[in-house]
Amino acid sequence: MSLRKILLCTDPVLRRKADRVREVDNELRQLLDDMVETLIAAPGLGLAAPQVGVSKRCLVARDKADSEEEHVYKIINPRVQSRRGEQWAYEGCLSLPTLQAEVCRPLQVVVTGLDEYGRPLRVEAEGLFARCLLHEVDHLDGVLFIDRAEPDSIGWMVPDESEEDGYRLERATIPEVMAAFERMRRRQEEREQRKQEGQEDAP
Repeated sequence: MSLRKILLCTDPVLRRKADRVREVDNELRQLLDDMVETLIAAPGLGLAAPQVGVSKRCLVARDKADSEEEHVYKIINPRVQSRRGEQWAYEGCLSLPTLQAEVCRPLQVVVTGLDEYGRPLRVEAEGLFARCLLHEVDHLDGVLFIDRAEPDSIGWMVPDESEEDGYRLERATIPEVMAAFERMRRRQEEREQRKQEGQEDAP
């Protein structure tokens, strides 16, 4: 297994609908294993393949409902079969670091798909885990959580010792957010290019 780079939200692959997986093979299993390792290292609750630059309909998600034992699901070609109830909560995303916004999601969902060996898989989820699965399925359709967020709730998490939680939410608009992440993405690309050029020049 190896860590993969998590793309920022302005990368074009995160706005495309991912391709359906036609064959479950060793290459795909390697991708899923790498995604799990990347997710845990981040750390995060869920990760979709487009977030690591692969436009395939698969995701990994951690169910932390049971504090005694955590289960990590690997789901290929996920489909949301049913939705029930409603829940409001703030969400974040590994592709939009330090940003949060309030999003309404179903309280309970049933998701079907295939596991890493191509066998049928059915997952029943509620609460935070349901939110996580829906967030990742959105990524497979080119949808970001800020697309579903209450506009007035979008903001940056800024450290602030005077606040009880240790941070405050600094409000921002979607155009401001996307412009900031695009600048960040370009700086990342420039650093990577300089690093690559340095390696090529080295004896």
